[in-house]
Amino acid sequence: MEDSLRDCSKGEQYAGYRKSDLTEMIQKIVYEVTQIWVDSEKTNLLDTKLGICPEDFLYIFDLLEKKLHVPAADILIGRSYRVMEMDAMSGALLELLE
Repeated sequence: MEDSLRDCSKGEQYAGYRKSDLTEMIQKIVYEVTQIWVDSEKTNLLDTKLGICPEDFLYIFDLLEKKLHVPAADILIGRSYRVMEMDAMSGALLELLE
């Protein structure tokens, strides 16, 4: 298998992305859209303490889709609200890239 397409279950990269890369991408996109820096991977982006406006999620998912070329909003299908924790979100996006 090519180096850029490895088994992500071993913590390696898939399609050029590691889970940590996706977490960092989410952080940067959230900041770009909201000017809010989220530094904990366990922080749920839906937490009202963060102050992210609901409509900002449209822009966040749009930018994720443009960067990753996958339907990023599909991570919401069949999952609980916990998928909005950055750690869980990056894992779900990694699954979409498979």
